[in-house]
Amino acid sequence: MKTIARAVGATLLLAATLGGNTRAAERPDDPLAGATLEKIVLVARHGIRSPTRAPAELKAQTGRDWPAWPVPPGQLTAHGRAALAAMTDALGQRYRQFGLFPATGCPAPEAVAIWADAADDRTRQSGAIMADHLAPRCGLQSRALPAGHADPIFNAVGTGAAKRDETRATKALEQGVARDRDHRSPPVQAALTRLQALVAPDGCARPAGPCLTEPLTLSNPHGTPHLTGGPLLAATIAENMMLAYAQGMAPEQVAWGAPNAAALLATVLPAHGYAAALTRRQPAFAVPRGAVLSRAIIDLMADLPVTLPDHSAIGPNTRVILFAGHDTTLDTLAAIFGLNWAFTDQPDFTAPDTTLAFERWRLKDGSRVVRAVILHQGLEQLRAARRPDLAGSGAATLPIGTCAGATLCPAGTLRPTTIF
Repeated sequence: MKTIARAVGATLLLAATLGGNTRAAERPDDPLAGATLEKIVLVARHGIRSPTRAPAELKAQTGRDWPAWPVPPGQLTAHGRAALAAMTDALGQRYRQFGLFPATGCPAPEAVAIWADAADDRTRQSGAIMADHLAPRCGLQSRALPAGHADPIFNAVGTGAAKRDETRATKALEQGVARDRDHRSPPVQAALTRLQALVAPDGCARPAGPCLTEPLTLSNPHGTPHLTGGPLLAATIAENMMLAYAQGMAPEQVAWGAPNAAALLATVLPAHGYAAALTRRQPAFAVPRGAVLSRAIIDLMADLPVTLPDHSAIGPNTRVILFAGHDTTLDTLAAIFGLNWAFTDQPDFTAPDTTLAFERWRLKDGSRVVRAVILHQGLEQLRAARRPDLAGSGAATLPIGTCAGATLCPAGTLRPTTIF
């Protein structure tokens, strides 16, 4: 698994105001000068939620008191709805400027399709919010399977639409355990050390812990491999601290009164990225899990029809397709297409509202290319529920690893990675 690296040198194509024109800014050095944006597939993480475990359970794991939230575990908050609405307003503005939505009025009924994961309220609600704000007052609808139903779009393994090779998965985790034992990167080690000092300074000396700096171990109950150990708990702690900060909580609620919570988050969140890199960004896990979604993206970029789990179809006239999913969804696609990114203003690279875009452009010579763009809100923008600048720092073009690292991939050559 490649190290998550900072995406630099992003092509910022929205620097000029384009009105309703579909053409990119005309700059001599712009590889898309004179090109036309024809279609996009957006894959978004849901809005800000509460931790998926109750405060009492988190206290049992960590020994520390955790703040109460205004909603039950794992649910979207009112602040999260507002922040996601602001993000979607910015997405709508971006793609109106590129001509995928009319400058005035509403898109044709078949031009937009929005599909949300049915597994959780937070994804279904996020899909509805994005439908309301992508093209306001146009009556867009987000659809999903019935509540609680497993959806192969978001987890093909969980529905039986794809099968994971448990031998390969075990080998990938064994290699991760070995790397964790022999070499943790300095940012990861610093994150674990800081969290240990903050949460349980003597935890590694007590039998009950928690010891966040301990080595990872591999267990394989019933033939299903998974990792255990302090770094995984550290990842959960770091993410829950970030969610509390993004929710707008006071410093004593974010990190037990530790000063400068934003700087602290920048130090500890590499633990969260580390856990993702060791597990869900491993191709042995990502490729089967994302088999249905990645195939759908490739087919949509080629104007092939895609049948959704409710047996409805997305046809070639649909120009904007949005999937409302999870951070796991973003991690899965990053692994499948060889995408890496990080942000200067957001220490969590799959934070709430983060959206991955696959854009298909027609060049002046008539050929078509696919571009991957990561769109996000900075940490302070999430905390303030503020609209990001998707014409500037909120958007970055990504090299596509499975297209030889190109930022413009010939549409017919977009491919997923393999696990072989």
